[in-house]
Amino acid sequence: MNPDEAVLLLVLAILVLVVARQLTARRVRPVAYLWVVLLIARACVPPGPAMTTLAGIGVLIVGLLGSVAFGILRGATISLWRDEDGRLYRKGGRVTVLLWLATIVTRVLISAIGMAVFNQPFNLNAIWLGLGVTLGAQHAATMYRGRLIPTPQPSEVR
Repeated sequence: MNPDEAVLLLVLAILVLVVARQLTARRVRPVAYLWVVLLIARACVPPGPAMTTLAGIGVLIVGLLGSVAFGILRGATISLWRDEDGRLYRKGGRVTVLLWLATIVTRVLISAIGMAVFNQPFNLNAIWLGLGVTLGAQHAATMYRGRLIPTPQPSEVR
């Protein structure tokens, strides 16, 4: 197995882990942004997420806009609730998984168009960056929605 194949397997393993964790009920906590920071930091390792050409930056921007859009959409599909102590929980469902698949397909298509039309090489760092950005957008949308869910008052607890 060459190094590129090993890294691609690592990306797939992380994606499977992230999606699987979203299908289980979990407490919403800001520590989830740690994944976002790690993925974005990894993407910035040289040679960076894109060639420094107009086409390279353009393809990267289009991909990142798609990542943000799908992250916000996924954040809107996640079920949110508070327990009796006011802690916020979340759980994704079938639509969340379908949106993850759409995110991946979109990223692959954008990369393929960049390669075919603009002669841009496949850049795994752009995938890391896109994954970090889409998770960040999803977490931000989830946290925003969570603030709108009222905290139960002591008199409401049974």
